[in-house]
Amino acid sequence: MSAARPPHDDEIDLFGFFETLWDGKWKIIATTFVAALVGVAFSLVQPNSYQVSTSIQTGDQSVFLKYTSINALLKKEGLLFDGETNPNGYRIDSDSIFEQFVVEFNDYEEMVDALSSSEYVQEAIKNLDEIDKQGVLIAFAKSFELKAPTKNVENWHLSFEWHDDLEGRQLLKDAILKTLVNIRNAAKENIDVLATAVDTRNSRELESLHNEMSLIENKQMGRDKKRIQYLIEQSAIAKELGIERNKLDPNGLTQSSENGISLSFNSIDVPYYLRGYKAIDKEIELIRNRTQEQMLLSADNYLELKEKVVSLENDLASSQLRDASKTIEIDNPNDWIEFDMALADSKSQRKSKLYVALSIVSGGMIGVLFVLVSNAVRKRRERLAKA
Repeated sequence: MSAARPPHDDEIDLFGFFETLWDGKWKIIATTFVAALVGVAFSLVQPNSYQVSTSIQTGDQSVFLKYTSINALLKKEGLLFDGETNPNGYRIDSDSIFEQFVVEFNDYEEMVDALSSSEYVQEAIKNLDEIDKQGVLIAFAKSFELKAPTKNVENWHLSFEWHDDLEGRQLLKDAILKTLVNIRNAAKENIDVLATAVDTRNSRELESLHNEMSLIENKQMGRDKKRIQYLIEQSAIAKELGIERNKLDPNGLTQSSENGISLSFNSIDVPYYLRGYKAIDKEIELIRNRTQEQMLLSADNYLELKEKVVSLENDLASSQLRDASKTIEIDNPNDWIEFDMALADSKSQRKSKLYVALSIVSGGMIGVLFVLVSNAVRKRRERLAKA
């Protein structure tokens, strides 16, 4: 008969467990050390990126003091932007420029332009077709964000994640400056368009006024011809009757009867030829010898129209707008908004400590497991050898 096997011992021998680990401590330490080196090497070769954020806000209002007269002119001409009364107008101040900056920056055009100069980006898109290149560039551009204020953050913020902190800052700065230049160019173009619009409006109004004045002139010429014809006829009657001089008695136009009743005669009812052909012929001569200006002075509404024409002909709005356009053209837009990339917060996205810590833990566990397994295998071999 074979010898009876001893019953299995289900109790865990903690002392034996720790004794085994202690005997294999150098193996555990060596495994942990090697794993730590692997973790360090992995963290070093792992591509790093940086999360950078900086505040951005409207430029100082003093920067836009030079445009106060332009805004006043726009208001006078009814061209000043107002969200309620004139949403299609225009305005140059810190708030309106910042609003334009937000819209312009978020179309990614300037950011894509700035990214195109990066060697890193050029390497990433060099083997792509044009459509894929544009897609990759836009994807890169979306890494640079302009964030609106929130409950927890008071100001607008620019943030980006990029593999190189300094390059990312420079790319963002380049995109911002390109955006501001485009805003300046757009502002100049808008002012030029407004100046042209003012010229066109004034030209149309002048044309309309000149047409009205021409109609007034024709009407007045017709009235004068009609008047001269009437006077010629009256002069002929006076000459036929031998009435050379005025036969009208002003005092005789209003007489009192013997019974006290007043007899009044309207001068319109009195024949004009009674004035005498001398006076009538003189009136005809004076009318015929009038200059055009003298003729029009007696026309209805002529003086009002003339004043409007003179006012439009001397309107300086368009020339002032063009002067403003030149001011914008030579202005440096870099101060139109306030930001400072040197003050930006930067955080590395590389988790080196985490990688090393995980490596050490993993190495230690592997070492412990190796020692325990190798010890169990050794004991089994010893039992088999004794059997």
